[in-house]
Amino acid sequence: MSRYMKIWQACLCLFFALSPQADAQQKLRIAATTTSIASVAGEIAGSTAEIYAVAPSNRNLHFISPTPKDVLKVKKADVFVHGGLDLEVWRGPLLDAAGRKEFISGQRAIDVSHAIELMNPPEEISRVHGDIHVHGNPHYWTDPVNAKQMADTLAERLAEIYPDSAELFQANAGRFKRRIDERLAEWQKRLAPFKGSKVIAYHDSWPYFLRRFGLEPAGFLEPQPGIAPTPRHLDELKQIMKNGSVKVIVLEPYQEKKTAEKLVRETGAVLALLQQNDAPEAGGYEAMIEKNVTALQQAFLKADAFVREV
Repeated sequence: MSRYMKIWQACLCLFFALSPQADAQQKLRIAATTTSIASVAGEIAGSTAEIYAVAPSNRNLHFISPTPKDVLKVKKADVFVHGGLDLEVWRGPLLDAAGRKEFISGQRAIDVSHAIELMNPPEEISRVHGDIHVHGNPHYWTDPVNAKQMADTLAERLAEIYPDSAELFQANAGRFKRRIDERLAEWQKRLAPFKGSKVIAYHDSWPYFLRRFGLEPAGFLEPQPGIAPTPRHLDELKQIMKNGSVKVIVLEPYQEKKTAEKLVRETGAVLALLQQNDAPEAGGYEAMIEKNVTALQQAFLKADAFVREV
C-alpha cells in the first residue's frame, strides 16, 4: 500500500471518528424531572447514559420554575423521564418550551408512575380540601418496592426505544432490584421495633414510606394540603400527640421549621429530617432511603429514651 493511500485512510478514519454520524460513542442523554427519578434512570441506563435532573434536590416539587438551562437540556435529550400524575405541574410548560413533540406525545417519554398502585385517591374533588391530587398521593417513589416497579418500567420502555440495548437495560434493572431487596430486609429489621408507631408529618408526603415500614401518620401540620398551620390546628395536634403517645415529627428540608420546632418544645417530641429528592452527589436513591431510615430510627430511639427518663 502506498504512503499516500495510508495517509488517505488515516484521514478517512479521523473524519468518521469526529463526524456527528459516529454516534455509537455518544452517550444516551436522559432528562428527568427529579433527582430521585434521575437516580433510578441512571441505574437502568448505566454507563450508556448522561442523566440530567430538572428539579433541584430537596425542593418542593409543586413549585419548580424551570430555567433556560433546563429547557435546553430537555430540548437536547434523547429521552424524557417523569413522575406522571399531577405533582409536577410545571412539566407541561417545560415540554412546550422545549418543543419536543415526541416527549409531549409520549413516544420518547417515560412515565415511571405506570403500574404503581396509588394510595389515598380523593373521594371528592374540591378546593375546600386544599391542594389535592386527583389521581391519588403522588409521592410513591419513597417506597423502595415502588422503586423496583419504576426500574421495570424504565427497562421496558428504554428497550422499546433502543431494542439493541434491551438486554443491558434488563440486566441493570435486575441488579438494582436485587440490591433493593437486600437493603430492604435490613431497613425493615432496623425499624421493626417501632412497628405500629405513629408520626406527625408536615405534609402528606410519606404514606408509601410509612406503610412499607409498618408506621402510620397520626396527623399533619398542614390542616389541609398546602394550607399553613393555624394555632387552633396546632392545639388539636398537641392533643392527638398526647392521647396517642406520638413522639416523632417528620419534616423535609424545604418545609417551614419554626412551627415544627415549637411543637417539639411544647410536646417533648423529636424531629426527624427526611428527604424525598436528595442531591445526586449524596449517593443516589439507595443512599437517600438509608438516610431516611437512619433518621427515623434515631428519632424513635431518642424519643424512647426521653420517655424512660421521664
